Amino acid sequence: MKVQLIGLGNVGRSLVELIAKEKEYLDSLRCHLTLVSISDSSGTAIDEGGLDLNEVLEYKKSNWTASEKYIRGYSPLEAIENIKSDVVVELTNSTPSGEPGLTHIRAALSAKKNVVTANKGPLVVAYSELIEKAKQNNVKLLYEATVAVQVPIFCLLNSCFIVDEVLKVEGILNATTNFIIGEVESGKNFQEALNAAIKAGWAEANYSDDVDGVDAARKVVILANTLYNGNAKLEDVKVKGIRNIEPMIREAARLNKKVKLLCEINKDKNKVNMSVTPKMISMDNPLATVNHGDMGIKFTFKTSQDVFTSAQFKGPTQTAYAVLNDIVKIVKCEYC
Repeated sequence: MKVQLIGLGNVGRSLVELIAKEKEYLDSLRCHLTLVSISDSSGTAIDEGGLDLNEVLEYKKSNWTASEKYIRGYSPLEAIENIKSDVVVELTNSTPSGEPGLTHIRAALSAKKNVVTANKGPLVVAYSELIEKAKQNNVKLLYEATVAVQVPIFCLLNSCFIVDEVLKVEGILNATTNFIIGEVESGKNFQEALNAAIKAGWAEANYSDDVDGVDAARKVVILANTLYNGNAKLEDVKVKGIRNIEPMIREAARLNKKVKLLCEINKDKNKVNMSVTPKMISMDNPLATVNHGDMGIKFTFKTSQDVFTSAQFKGPTQTAYAVLNDIVKIVKCEYC
């Protein structure tokens, strides 16, 4: 399986490290991965026989100095067009416009290459178009890592509940805000909790998308469109962030409840209602157990009733694991 990687930030580097570290185990699964190109913001490293991943990591540290396989200015689009591969892994940063990831994914699908991505932007902007393009070209577009990293969501729905109907979704889908809420619960004010989140690496210097609920809303759009074959957009989600969360947390403590930035999706006849807003939940709700920077989701099915799953989130390695798992799915085609 020849793989092209676009994006060598924290998740991209973690993915390269994982593939190198787990080579023996991947081979035992008959999943032989060869990275034939790796593109970052300055150019592309190319070896159609397979890049040495340990060398890639060392060259990246030195800004590719002395690497004979790195071509500065060679764009991801040129790599997609000119290099033979089976899978394109798109890991550029998520943006409101979906670019540049959207253009990369469109090009890869048009070239009849499978795509794996952790990039939310393209799927929020053009979900229906990309899914249709993948079908037309008989390739896969997998995106497990976009919604809650390694929390099993799409693989769960596509394998365990194929003949059941989802009536409602409740989830904690943003790790940063869940961490901040936990810090406020421990006695900090909002600004102190935010500073702690930035210092601990949970929040970026530009944290507004997280604390204002926008990142979680993007995930809601992707999940709702996947569940209901819809064409929902970000503006269809009712969104409220956590900047003024302190009074609610104090009231919740008095009532022996928890506050969560709750993502909700429910279908009422032909209408899909979506929201992201802070809410008090009872202690017997399984989502009350999802604390610190963890994430979780509860599905209410027509037949199976409530199904809950959660996972601890520690950093980019777990995002990279979810991406690698999608690559392996394409190789083994177990859930596709």
